[in-house]
Amino acid sequence: MTHPEMNELYELYALGTLEPELAAEIERHLADQCEYCWGRLQEATVLAAAMAGIAEPKTPSKSLRQRVLAIGGGTQRSRGWLFAVVGLSAACAVLLAFSIWSGGQVHALEDRMNGLTRERNELRSALEILSRSDTRTVQFGRADTPHGRVFVNRNRGLVFVGSQLPALATDRTYELWLVPTSGAPRPAGLFQPNARGDSVNVSPVPVNPAEIAAVAVSVEPRQGSSAPTTKPFLVVPLG
Repeated sequence: MTHPEMNELYELYALGTLEPELAAEIERHLADQCEYCWGRLQEATVLAAAMAGIAEPKTPSKSLRQRVLAIGGGTQRSRGWLFAVVGLSAACAVLLAFSIWSGGQVHALEDRMNGLTRERNELRSALEILSRSDTRTVQFGRADTPHGRVFVNRNRGLVFVGSQLPALATDRTYELWLVPTSGAPRPAGLFQPNARGDSVNVSPVPVNPAEIAAVAVSVEPRQGSSAPTTKPFLVVPLG
């Protein structure tokens, strides 16, 4: 059976009302990891769940139940009616679970899109800082140790580019600090390096060379700190 021939069957399959021979055909495609069938089945299941949510719940009357039980008569029909209700309840449970799973996928996609938006905005900010003629560049470290560059701008902020940074525990993060000529360090942003120990972090905090003596990096709790809780392992003098 071709996909165009199966297009009208996915909704019935999702509801559990498709004839066994046709259901087996869809299941063969699903077993072969057919992306088309998996996609159409997902659409059909979400649609069925949505339609179920639109309908207002109604309590059947006693007379309706009696008429259903009376069709064909006898206990055997009663059992059939009961099995049908149980089957329908199971199908609804499957639809509900699939709907929740689909909702989770949507939220995951939204989170990913939000992450990409943040990365795009950071990249724009970095390019703006790097392209200005009044931006200063300070290099730090050696090739066999944590090393990189700090780009500082009096009005736009700074860009920290680091390599070979040590990996961190999941409950820890790196925090940037602006170390003034006098007074306590000021927080300038949190960042996590990638698996290779590389990181690019943009901080919009203006850096006035007349007031800021250095940029430092310390290891802090994952939520960050208002003041360093560990000795900075990187201190980059700006003078």
